[in-house]
Amino acid sequence: MTRMLTTSLRFIVRGLWLIAHLSLGMLLVTIVRLDFGKRIRPEPLTQWWNSKLFGIFGLRIRINGRPVSSGHVTVANHVSWMDISLIAACEQTRFVSKAEVRNWPIVGGLAIASGSFFLSRGKGGTRPLLDKLTPFLRSGGSVTIFPEGTTTAGESLLPFHPRLFAAAIDAHLPVQPLLIRYGRAPDGRNIAPYVGDDVLFWHILAMLRNPSMDVEVRYLPAIDPASLDRNELARRTHAAIEAALLPARVEYAAAA
Repeated sequence: MTRMLTTSLRFIVRGLWLIAHLSLGMLLVTIVRLDFGKRIRPEPLTQWWNSKLFGIFGLRIRINGRPVSSGHVTVANHVSWMDISLIAACEQTRFVSKAEVRNWPIVGGLAIASGSFFLSRGKGGTRPLLDKLTPFLRSGGSVTIFPEGTTTAGESLLPFHPRLFAAAIDAHLPVQPLLIRYGRAPDGRNIAPYVGDDVLFWHILAMLRNPSMDVEVRYLPAIDPASLDRNELARRTHAAIEAALLPARVEYAAAA
């Protein structure tokens, strides 16, 4: 009975905390959108807001390595909607997202205000995006992409779509592979992945109910794109993340 009461109280407190934090986020969105002179850089605000998010979900984050200090392209495996907040809390970066996100309630406003770049699906959608990405990178900006194109359970890596790697080559900037690895819930369930037909609302509720979870963010050595085409650059980045993921597979198997 006491355990059930504690769980219920934790869920209520976290839920109210999340609502308050989202409200603050929307206030920041309004401030950025009203900055018609574009004097406010969104990256520092995005980093601060996301760094405050993880206590709400009881996430214990361990960061190994560090991001490249100058302009670069971060390439990460994709497990959950939480990936974006994790990376945004670790470095000042912008993200590439699918175009539909712009119309999502709350999330769309946060994505637009944070300076996200949007990719339209289908033939011809990449070139207009690259025309925006490359100048941004050449000006010293940093961008994060998830080249799997979808999320996984975190135990394996899908093939990388190489098209967006062209931005790093054209801007002559390094690509930094990044591994995101979520631990299991205390009861052994792998609840962090947001995959398939999962509904965002219910997934957030499940994360709020979960007592705690360990998360690893591992920055791997940057890759110089000089003399590489986009396919080879994608292949080398994939190999680096997959090699870092291998020990995680062994631990998952042992915990199952």
